[in-house]
Amino acid sequence: MSSAPKKRKLSIAVGDKVDALWPADGEYYPAKVRAINEDGTIALDYADGDRRNDATTSELRCKKPLLEAPTTPEAPPSEPSEPSPINPDDALRLSYAPDTTSHRETEYEAIRRFFAERLEQRRGGSLYVCGAPGTGKTLHVERARAHVLGSIPTRDAKACFLRGTAFASGDAFLRAVAKGVCSSSVLQGDPERGELLLRLKETCDAGTKTNPVLRVVVVDEIDSLLKCGGEALRKVYGLATRETSTLALVGVANAIDVPRRAFFGDIPRNSEEASRHGTVVFRPYEHKQLVDIVKQRVGEGVFAAPALEFVARKVAAHSGDARRALDACRAALLSARRHGEHPVSMARAAEAIRESGGATHGPLAAVASLPHHAHVALRAALDLSTNADRSFTRSALATAYSRLQPQLGRRGDCAGAADDSVALLESAGLVGAAPDRRSKALKARNPGQAKLRVLVDADDARAALETLFKVRAPAAALLAAATAHAAKLPESHADRACAAVCFAVADAEGAAW
Repeated sequence: MSSAPKKRKLSIAVGDKVDALWPADGEYYPAKVRAINEDGTIALDYADGDRRNDATTSELRCKKPLLEAPTTPEAPPSEPSEPSPINPDDALRLSYAPDTTSHRETEYEAIRRFFAERLEQRRGGSLYVCGAPGTGKTLHVERARAHVLGSIPTRDAKACFLRGTAFASGDAFLRAVAKGVCSSSVLQGDPERGELLLRLKETCDAGTKTNPVLRVVVVDEIDSLLKCGGEALRKVYGLATRETSTLALVGVANAIDVPRRAFFGDIPRNSEEASRHGTVVFRPYEHKQLVDIVKQRVGEGVFAAPALEFVARKVAAHSGDARRALDACRAALLSARRHGEHPVSMARAAEAIRESGGATHGPLAAVASLPHHAHVALRAALDLSTNADRSFTRSALATAYSRLQPQLGRRGDCAGAADDSVALLESAGLVGAAPDRRSKALKARNPGQAKLRVLVDADDARAALETLFKVRAPAAALLAAATAHAAKLPESHADRACAAVCFAVADAEGAAW
């Protein structure tokens, strides 16, 4: 009679990197173990700056094998192998953050040097990080910040990470800046904008201090503030570029001309103020770089070489968006598992690319460039756009998304949180802020009631969604025929024949879009 295997327990130590549950949305995010409490719970520092003190081991996923050694020692491997993540499925999720990244050494070094110089000089400045979507801008900014400032005590440097789409007004943005890098006394008495700016200026001025505190504010999707809080953003930029300032502002967005539109419109390019501003541009990934990124996450042998090459080439030609490549690869992987295939074949890769769309212009391009869970959020937004001004609240959109997700979830779908999906729609210019007559205080207290609306023609957006959700029978039949034909060929030629036909099918589909 065989006994049941004993359950092995996670061995966690301070400093370990894990993926930890965030109870508010039920998703796992990169975190670091800060402490282990006497009652066995675990204190965590999340990569985005959030903290938690009551996590349990059941809510953790270790990035490295931290299991206790089994009772019988395992034989050492015959040859060294590359470290692999938890499993390929999790490693291809957009929320997974690998320990190391590649092909961004120049950009990362420029960002790291900005933080290091600000810390050394204890003086402010501004840095704008821009580039195409999915090129690693936010990831590398956060890693550079953590590398330089992560272990610095708060008496020497304070930093906060903000998302531009979270603010419905400039006042809300100013308060978030003050709360993130200043003492609570700055917000004492609920000051109006003018008084708050004065307090920020006094707090962030080096003056005669021998060792002033460096204050760093990172704003992701900073371009979304131009409409609702452009004046407040310009004020913060002005504080950051003053000669005696200790405030450093780092903005992240897609468009390359945000600084010119927001800041340099009335400032000479060769002025002293402009000289304290820097820009780092992230170029779209090339297909070889996308292949390396996927292999870095899943290792060798998970994808057939032609399949991975095919996905990388299609995404590189389309947008160079690593998120889209990862999303397509995960869809192909899950499809291969359902069909009992290993490694992932060319047929599964072509199927994933076809389902993800291939538009190159117009509303269809914007919709097709997004992962499937953002399509569900757009469908929810269109369903809500029925009143006179076609507006809806952010919380109503999240509720509608949660209702539609089980109905529209496709096979191999990368399910995303509602907030992430809405943020993708905003960054793609499909959804944006609507006129909101509520008071500034009410907007700040209830961000979930912020009004949004669809920014593109509703009929065009619905047509784009219908095109992407529709199963295209002729292409499916051609793909099946190509696969069947390849199966009849000698094994040494099967992959090559199937790859050639599938490339032709995918290229034809791309032209049809």
